[in-house]
Amino acid sequence: MPTDLGNFYNLTQTETNTAVVVFNILFAFLLAYCIVWTWRKTHHGLSYSQSFAFTLIMLAPLSATVMMIVKNNLIGAFALLGAFAFIRFRTIMKETRDIAFLFFSLTIGVATGTNNYAIAIVATFLICVMILYLWKKNFGSAHEKIGFVLTVRTDSGFRGENLRAVFEKHFRKFELLHANTEADAHEYAYAIHFKDESHAAALLQDLKQTNGVRSTYLITGKETIEY
Repeated sequence: MPTDLGNFYNLTQTETNTAVVVFNILFAFLLAYCIVWTWRKTHHGLSYSQSFAFTLIMLAPLSATVMMIVKNNLIGAFALLGAFAFIRFRTIMKETRDIAFLFFSLTIGVATGTNNYAIAIVATFLICVMILYLWKKNFGSAHEKIGFVLTVRTDSGFRGENLRAVFEKHFRKFELLHANTEADAHEYAYAIHFKDESHAAALLQDLKQTNGVRSTYLITGKETIEY
């Protein structure tokens, strides 16, 4: 067998065995898949990005590869990881939690690339469990979890008593989130609890027939929107 070809299978002591390289990349991919599953499970809002899911699952194998390349050069490792951070901060993200998931995937890739498999497994499991627990408890929400947000646009001469009568008919609880006044109109956003969610269509019909109401918008998932 030619010397060059033999060296491909029998790497020098300063290099990483091919089997270890393949295992680390695939192992990082598997753990990243768990991270992406957790991110998708706990995601809320209308800003879902398939490309971000791809980024998360690619980042761990890439960072593992980087760590295998520069494992004997600590300065080079920090420089390349700094480049990852620079790329992230040049990218605009709508949700700050996505930043944490990026560094989560990056950290697991670093652990795998340095052969710290126990750390990678335990960290992935525990952090994913913690994220799911916080998501289940609706941690960090300033309000009780509310199923709907109702936005009402009215004429400038609108009387609030008419709106309250409709609200008391359909809601067991409502809370004003936002109010905006323009030259000839007002806009109000309410967090609402239906007495019966199946009566949503009846609510919109009653609001349509209310004097002074121009338009209404009913959306779900109050915790997904900022006011």
